[in-house]
Amino acid sequence: MHHPLSRRSVLAASLIAVAGGMARAQDRRPRGMEPAERIIHPRASHFDLGPAEAPWRIFVGLPQVPAPSGGYSAILALDGNATFPILWHLREQLAPQAPVALIGIGYPVETRFEPTRRWFDLTSPGKEPVPPQPGLRGPGSNPTGGQEAFLAVIADRLLPELSRRFPLDAGDLTLFGHSLGGLFVLNALFTRPGLFARYAAADPSVWWNAGEPLREARAFRGGIRAAGGELKPAVSLLISTSGGGATTAKPPPILGPLSGIPGLELTHHPHPDENHGSLIRPAAREALELHLGQRAG
Repeated sequence: MHHPLSRRSVLAASLIAVAGGMARAQDRRPRGMEPAERIIHPRASHFDLGPAEAPWRIFVGLPQVPAPSGGYSAILALDGNATFPILWHLREQLAPQAPVALIGIGYPVETRFEPTRRWFDLTSPGKEPVPPQPGLRGPGSNPTGGQEAFLAVIADRLLPELSRRFPLDAGDLTLFGHSLGGLFVLNALFTRPGLFARYAAADPSVWWNAGEPLREARAFRGGIRAAGGELKPAVSLLISTSGGGATTAKPPPILGPLSGIPGLELTHHPHPDENHGSLIRPAAREALELHLGQRAG
């Protein structure tokens, strides 16, 4: 016998269908466009830096301990909407008494990433299009080429502003970036090696501009040799790489021109069971451990 549905049943079924459609739409969102986690805590804050029409959002996570006489050390993390919450939980779990400030450099958006602006900020000007490595996407129609200007903003505007807001030890800083952020980290090392004490690059996009970072690394090595043969002051570079399950993956080619440079403490940590996206969390942990002096070579 056919029983007509009640109005309430029809409404409930409609709501379920709508919710299911929304869930499926969320599942189809591009990777990285999920809502970013928000850290709500008295020691966590943010401020905007830069032009009103296109500022950077700076996330700040102060430690629970007073600043040492020389000021807090700090980790500056690119793609801060995604990386700041990861580092916040890691520090609170692994080193709650460490006088380490966390600085996430992001954008005023609700998602984990802002593709258009990160492609511009983290890259040099794009040259002839080259296919990215498997699993990595090119810029498409996104503009590129803001790398130099963005590094100048960090050096000349952000660091002085952070020093104005809280005690900061400008000689005890780590720069961390993943993917395009890792590309930016390498460029920062090659062009301003004295700006940070430690550089941590996770799966850096060394394919950019047909291997531009490899050419920059060779020029960097040659410049050090011409200037006396040793990088001064000495700095640390950690390169973390994913393997996607490939247990016999070859070392990344960027290691070659950077190995054996006096004054550059180079460490490579492969993660054969991680893919490009999942690497960000263990790499952030390694960056924190590097900053704390806990990483073994």
